[in-house]
Amino acid sequence: MMEVFRILDDIEFMLKESKKVPLSNGKIVIDSHRLLEEIDRLKARLPGDLETARLIILDKERIVHEACNEAETYVERSRDHAARLVDNNEITKNAMQMGEEIVARAEEVAREIRRDADEYADGVLSHMEIVLKKGLEVITQGKEDLRQSPTRDDY
Repeated sequence: MMEVFRILDDIEFMLKESKKVPLSNGKIVIDSHRLLEEIDRLKARLPGDLETARLIILDKERIVHEACNEAETYVERSRDHAARLVDNNEITKNAMQMGEEIVARAEEVAREIRRDADEYADGVLSHMEIVLKKGLEVITQGKEDLRQSPTRDDY
């Protein structure tokens, strides 16, 4: 590619250094043989340089395409990661909610067990109260009977 620029520079120099035709409004006299040689050099060099440029463009397009694919992959991975974080957050929320429900149910069951235990204890104590009252009545009656019965000395 540098050779093409050098040839164009040579042609430009040749045009600038050419002699001007008097009274021709800026027209110049050029050595046509020399200009044709430079054009032939340019033609010989251009196909190779153009092919190199075409290959560079194709390579650039391939690199851009690969970069876009990689970017899409990174974006998709980021979306998946974000979705997993959201899912994990949802799982955590659900687990916390389930834990709270289990604790609330356990507390309710504990209250029911305490209430049932209190009712059972009250029932047992009420029964014992009745039994003890009857026992006390028997004792009181026995004492009364002893007071009223003739003493042994009376026999």
